[in-house]
Amino acid sequence: MASMARVGIGGIFHETNTFAAPTGLADFQVLRGVEISSFSHGARTYLGGLIDETGALGCDAIPLLYAEATPSGTIRREVYIALREELIEQAAASDLDALLLSIHGAGVVEDIDSLEEDLCAALRRRLGDKIPIVATLDLHGNIRQRLADLCSALFPVRLNPHVDQYERGVEAARCLCEIVLSRADFETAIEQVPMLFPPVPTSLSAFVELDRLCTEIEKREGVACARIMHGFPYVNVPYIGASVVVVARRNGANSARRMAQRIAGALWERRAQIKVDSLPPEGAIQEAMRDGRAIVVNEFSDNTGAGSPGDGTHLLSALIAAGARSCFSHIFDPGTAAQAAAAGVGARISVELGGHTDTLLGLPIKAEAEVLGVNNGVFRVKSPMGTGETIDLGLLATLRIGSVDVVVSSGRRQTLDDGPFIKAGIDITQFPIVALKSSQHFKAWFEPRCARIVTTDPPGLSPIDLSKLHRHRLQRSMWPISADANYRAEHQVGQEPA
Repeated sequence: MASMARVGIGGIFHETNTFAAPTGLADFQVLRGVEISSFSHGARTYLGGLIDETGALGCDAIPLLYAEATPSGTIRREVYIALREELIEQAAASDLDALLLSIHGAGVVEDIDSLEEDLCAALRRRLGDKIPIVATLDLHGNIRQRLADLCSALFPVRLNPHVDQYERGVEAARCLCEIVLSRADFETAIEQVPMLFPPVPTSLSAFVELDRLCTEIEKREGVACARIMHGFPYVNVPYIGASVVVVARRNGANSARRMAQRIAGALWERRAQIKVDSLPPEGAIQEAMRDGRAIVVNEFSDNTGAGSPGDGTHLLSALIAAGARSCFSHIFDPGTAAQAAAAGVGARISVELGGHTDTLLGLPIKAEAEVLGVNNGVFRVKSPMGTGETIDLGLLATLRIGSVDVVVSSGRRQTLDDGPFIKAGIDITQFPIVALKSSQHFKAWFEPRCARIVTTDPPGLSPIDLSKLHRHRLQRSMWPISADANYRAEHQVGQEPA
């Protein structure tokens, strides 16, 4: 094969919360051809790593189609099928030697429980079994062995917050080019573990220990990847939860399956250490007001990064009621943003803010508000997670309600850094309390810059307490929801050959 191998790059990327409203075509950002390269240039993302490293290794990166939507509800079938078929046609027409995919692992479509399995199976049917396919995955994917069998190798992100997306793209591209140029042959083992837990940071002591084990295994000859995937709990499909992914040379001295089982056993042994502490909104605010330092209060349960709508009012209502001097980013309410823009800066308006999607997330806030600013919501991420990526929150309005300065958006993305505040004209250093909607990813930027983080978990579609969401389609008992959940494998900790 010529050294200038043609490597297609694309994907359909979605983290689906099946308890949220359905996802349509308008929710997707669809990039084609050179648009993918332009969008990814200088961005520390999966795509950025895939494209940069493919070129650096002497292969020809051929951007195909890439579609991504902010986490939300089940994808409309006709929308997914149209995107899938366009990607397949692009791949089939591009005379490819190999294919790199950026996919999530928790995509759900109407009547299709795994977007990723369906996509890879469809690509295999069209492109054949011989073309190598390597994919990056999010840490919160719900995956099983079938996906591994459809691909040549899988590379999940390692950290939460996902500050290593770019590195995983680089890693996947290196593996693929090794397969194409050196005829390397890898096997991927996926070991599912019956554990279901909310998003937690990999800085937890249990995961620090587990990451050390994974790193030790990755140093072994022929091992390309050893990772733990946390799974995504806000889904009602038959198979969800944590898993272990190990990629190793086929027929090598180190068995991918045995190594995956060893890590899985270590994860299961540490299950009791995996938890998230939280307070009710009123308690979190009282705690923050008592502290008096720079405090971040995060609303875990209405995280648009986990598919919740982002228009919940529980925390914001409590801030207003407490008279807490604070700033808040951001609440999704296109109607109120447009109302503020029409009234103009300096106007006072009567609003019914938020609470339009689901009464579970609170009722609309009826209040008098001063319009402090109106702006577009386009900015580039400076957080270590996704550095350089362009975010578009649509029309932004800044309102003052009582003692709270509120950012109102017409687009849905979780708060990763102070970008939304800056676009809204808010200097967060002037506020003792910064409130936001996010579960974990905000920590990559905010944690080094605040004295303390206080988490609140009011009713929402991405709660800490997973028993609040009913999953009637589960095919096995899951810890901690079911007391009889158990994990056993032939090779447990300490039993694997050296």
